[in-house]
Amino acid sequence: MLDPTFAVSVIVASNRGGPFLEEAVASVRAQTLPVHELILVDDGSPPPGLKSTAENLGIRYLRQPASGVSAARNAGAELATGTWLAFLDDDDVWDSRKIESQWNALQRNPSAVAVYTGGWHLDSDGNDLRDPWRAPAASSPDMLAGRVEFPRIVTLLVDKRSFMDVGEFDPRLRQAEDNDLILRLLLVGEFAAADEPLVGYRRHTDNVTRRSVVGREISLRMLREHRRRARRQGNVEAERLIGLNLDRFRRRVAADCVGDVIGALRERDMEYGLRVGWWAATRVPGPTLTAIFGRANARRAARLPPST
Repeated sequence: MLDPTFAVSVIVASNRGGPFLEEAVASVRAQTLPVHELILVDDGSPPPGLKSTAENLGIRYLRQPASGVSAARNAGAELATGTWLAFLDDDDVWDSRKIESQWNALQRNPSAVAVYTGGWHLDSDGNDLRDPWRAPAASSPDMLAGRVEFPRIVTLLVDKRSFMDVGEFDPRLRQAEDNDLILRLLLVGEFAAADEPLVGYRRHTDNVTRRSVVGREISLRMLREHRRRARRQGNVEAERLIGLNLDRFRRRVAADCVGDVIGALRERDMEYGLRVGWWAATRVPGPTLTAIFGRANARRAARLPPST
């Protein structure tokens, strides 16, 4: 039976509108379990703004000076009248069963503070790139420790009260703001999972997340700050779990950087290779050396003749 208090507010933060917004909204309207409302937050798009777009689509509209995606999503959440929040990017789409599947997952875990799903990638023309990702159930300690990757914010359905209690998105962060919020939510409750590909994430040249050291640096600082905060609060278990996550992140990002440097050298992109190499050598020196030696040993082993 559907809980009468279950009402989903969908927040779309945009500073451009763009050719995919209408498709994104249509995918929300096609839900087998209808949402309560859809809010377009115009984060300083060029004049005359997106008001006429919102009117044509029949959705709520809020305009603010350009303040970044975190502030835009927070503004939408504060305006929302639903009990649950979903954050839809203006170029992504939902499977028609997304909200219903998340509702079903909540019935299996009614105390959850959020529900995540899997998804798939599509290109600029809407073609399925056939590389879906799964969303297996995982405990908060496993995700906090980095044993299981954090879910993607674009798949998440979040209890509004919990979202407000943990302090919303951090508007100071222009990248990794999603993982920062997810970490804070994991500290106060469990997540439920709908292990199906239910969100289409679009890959194209305008995507915000391009390869750079900025996101890696912000993520590194974010994890270190959360570990320090747990220590100050005397939360020994949280400090331990986040410390494990930080160690895993350092190893993973070092390996990624070494791979990026090798790729940049092959492409003769010396500027990028030097920038990434310098960042890795100064910010994660130990794991970077380990990654270099690991690659060298793997290449050496590949050249050895098979044992008889």
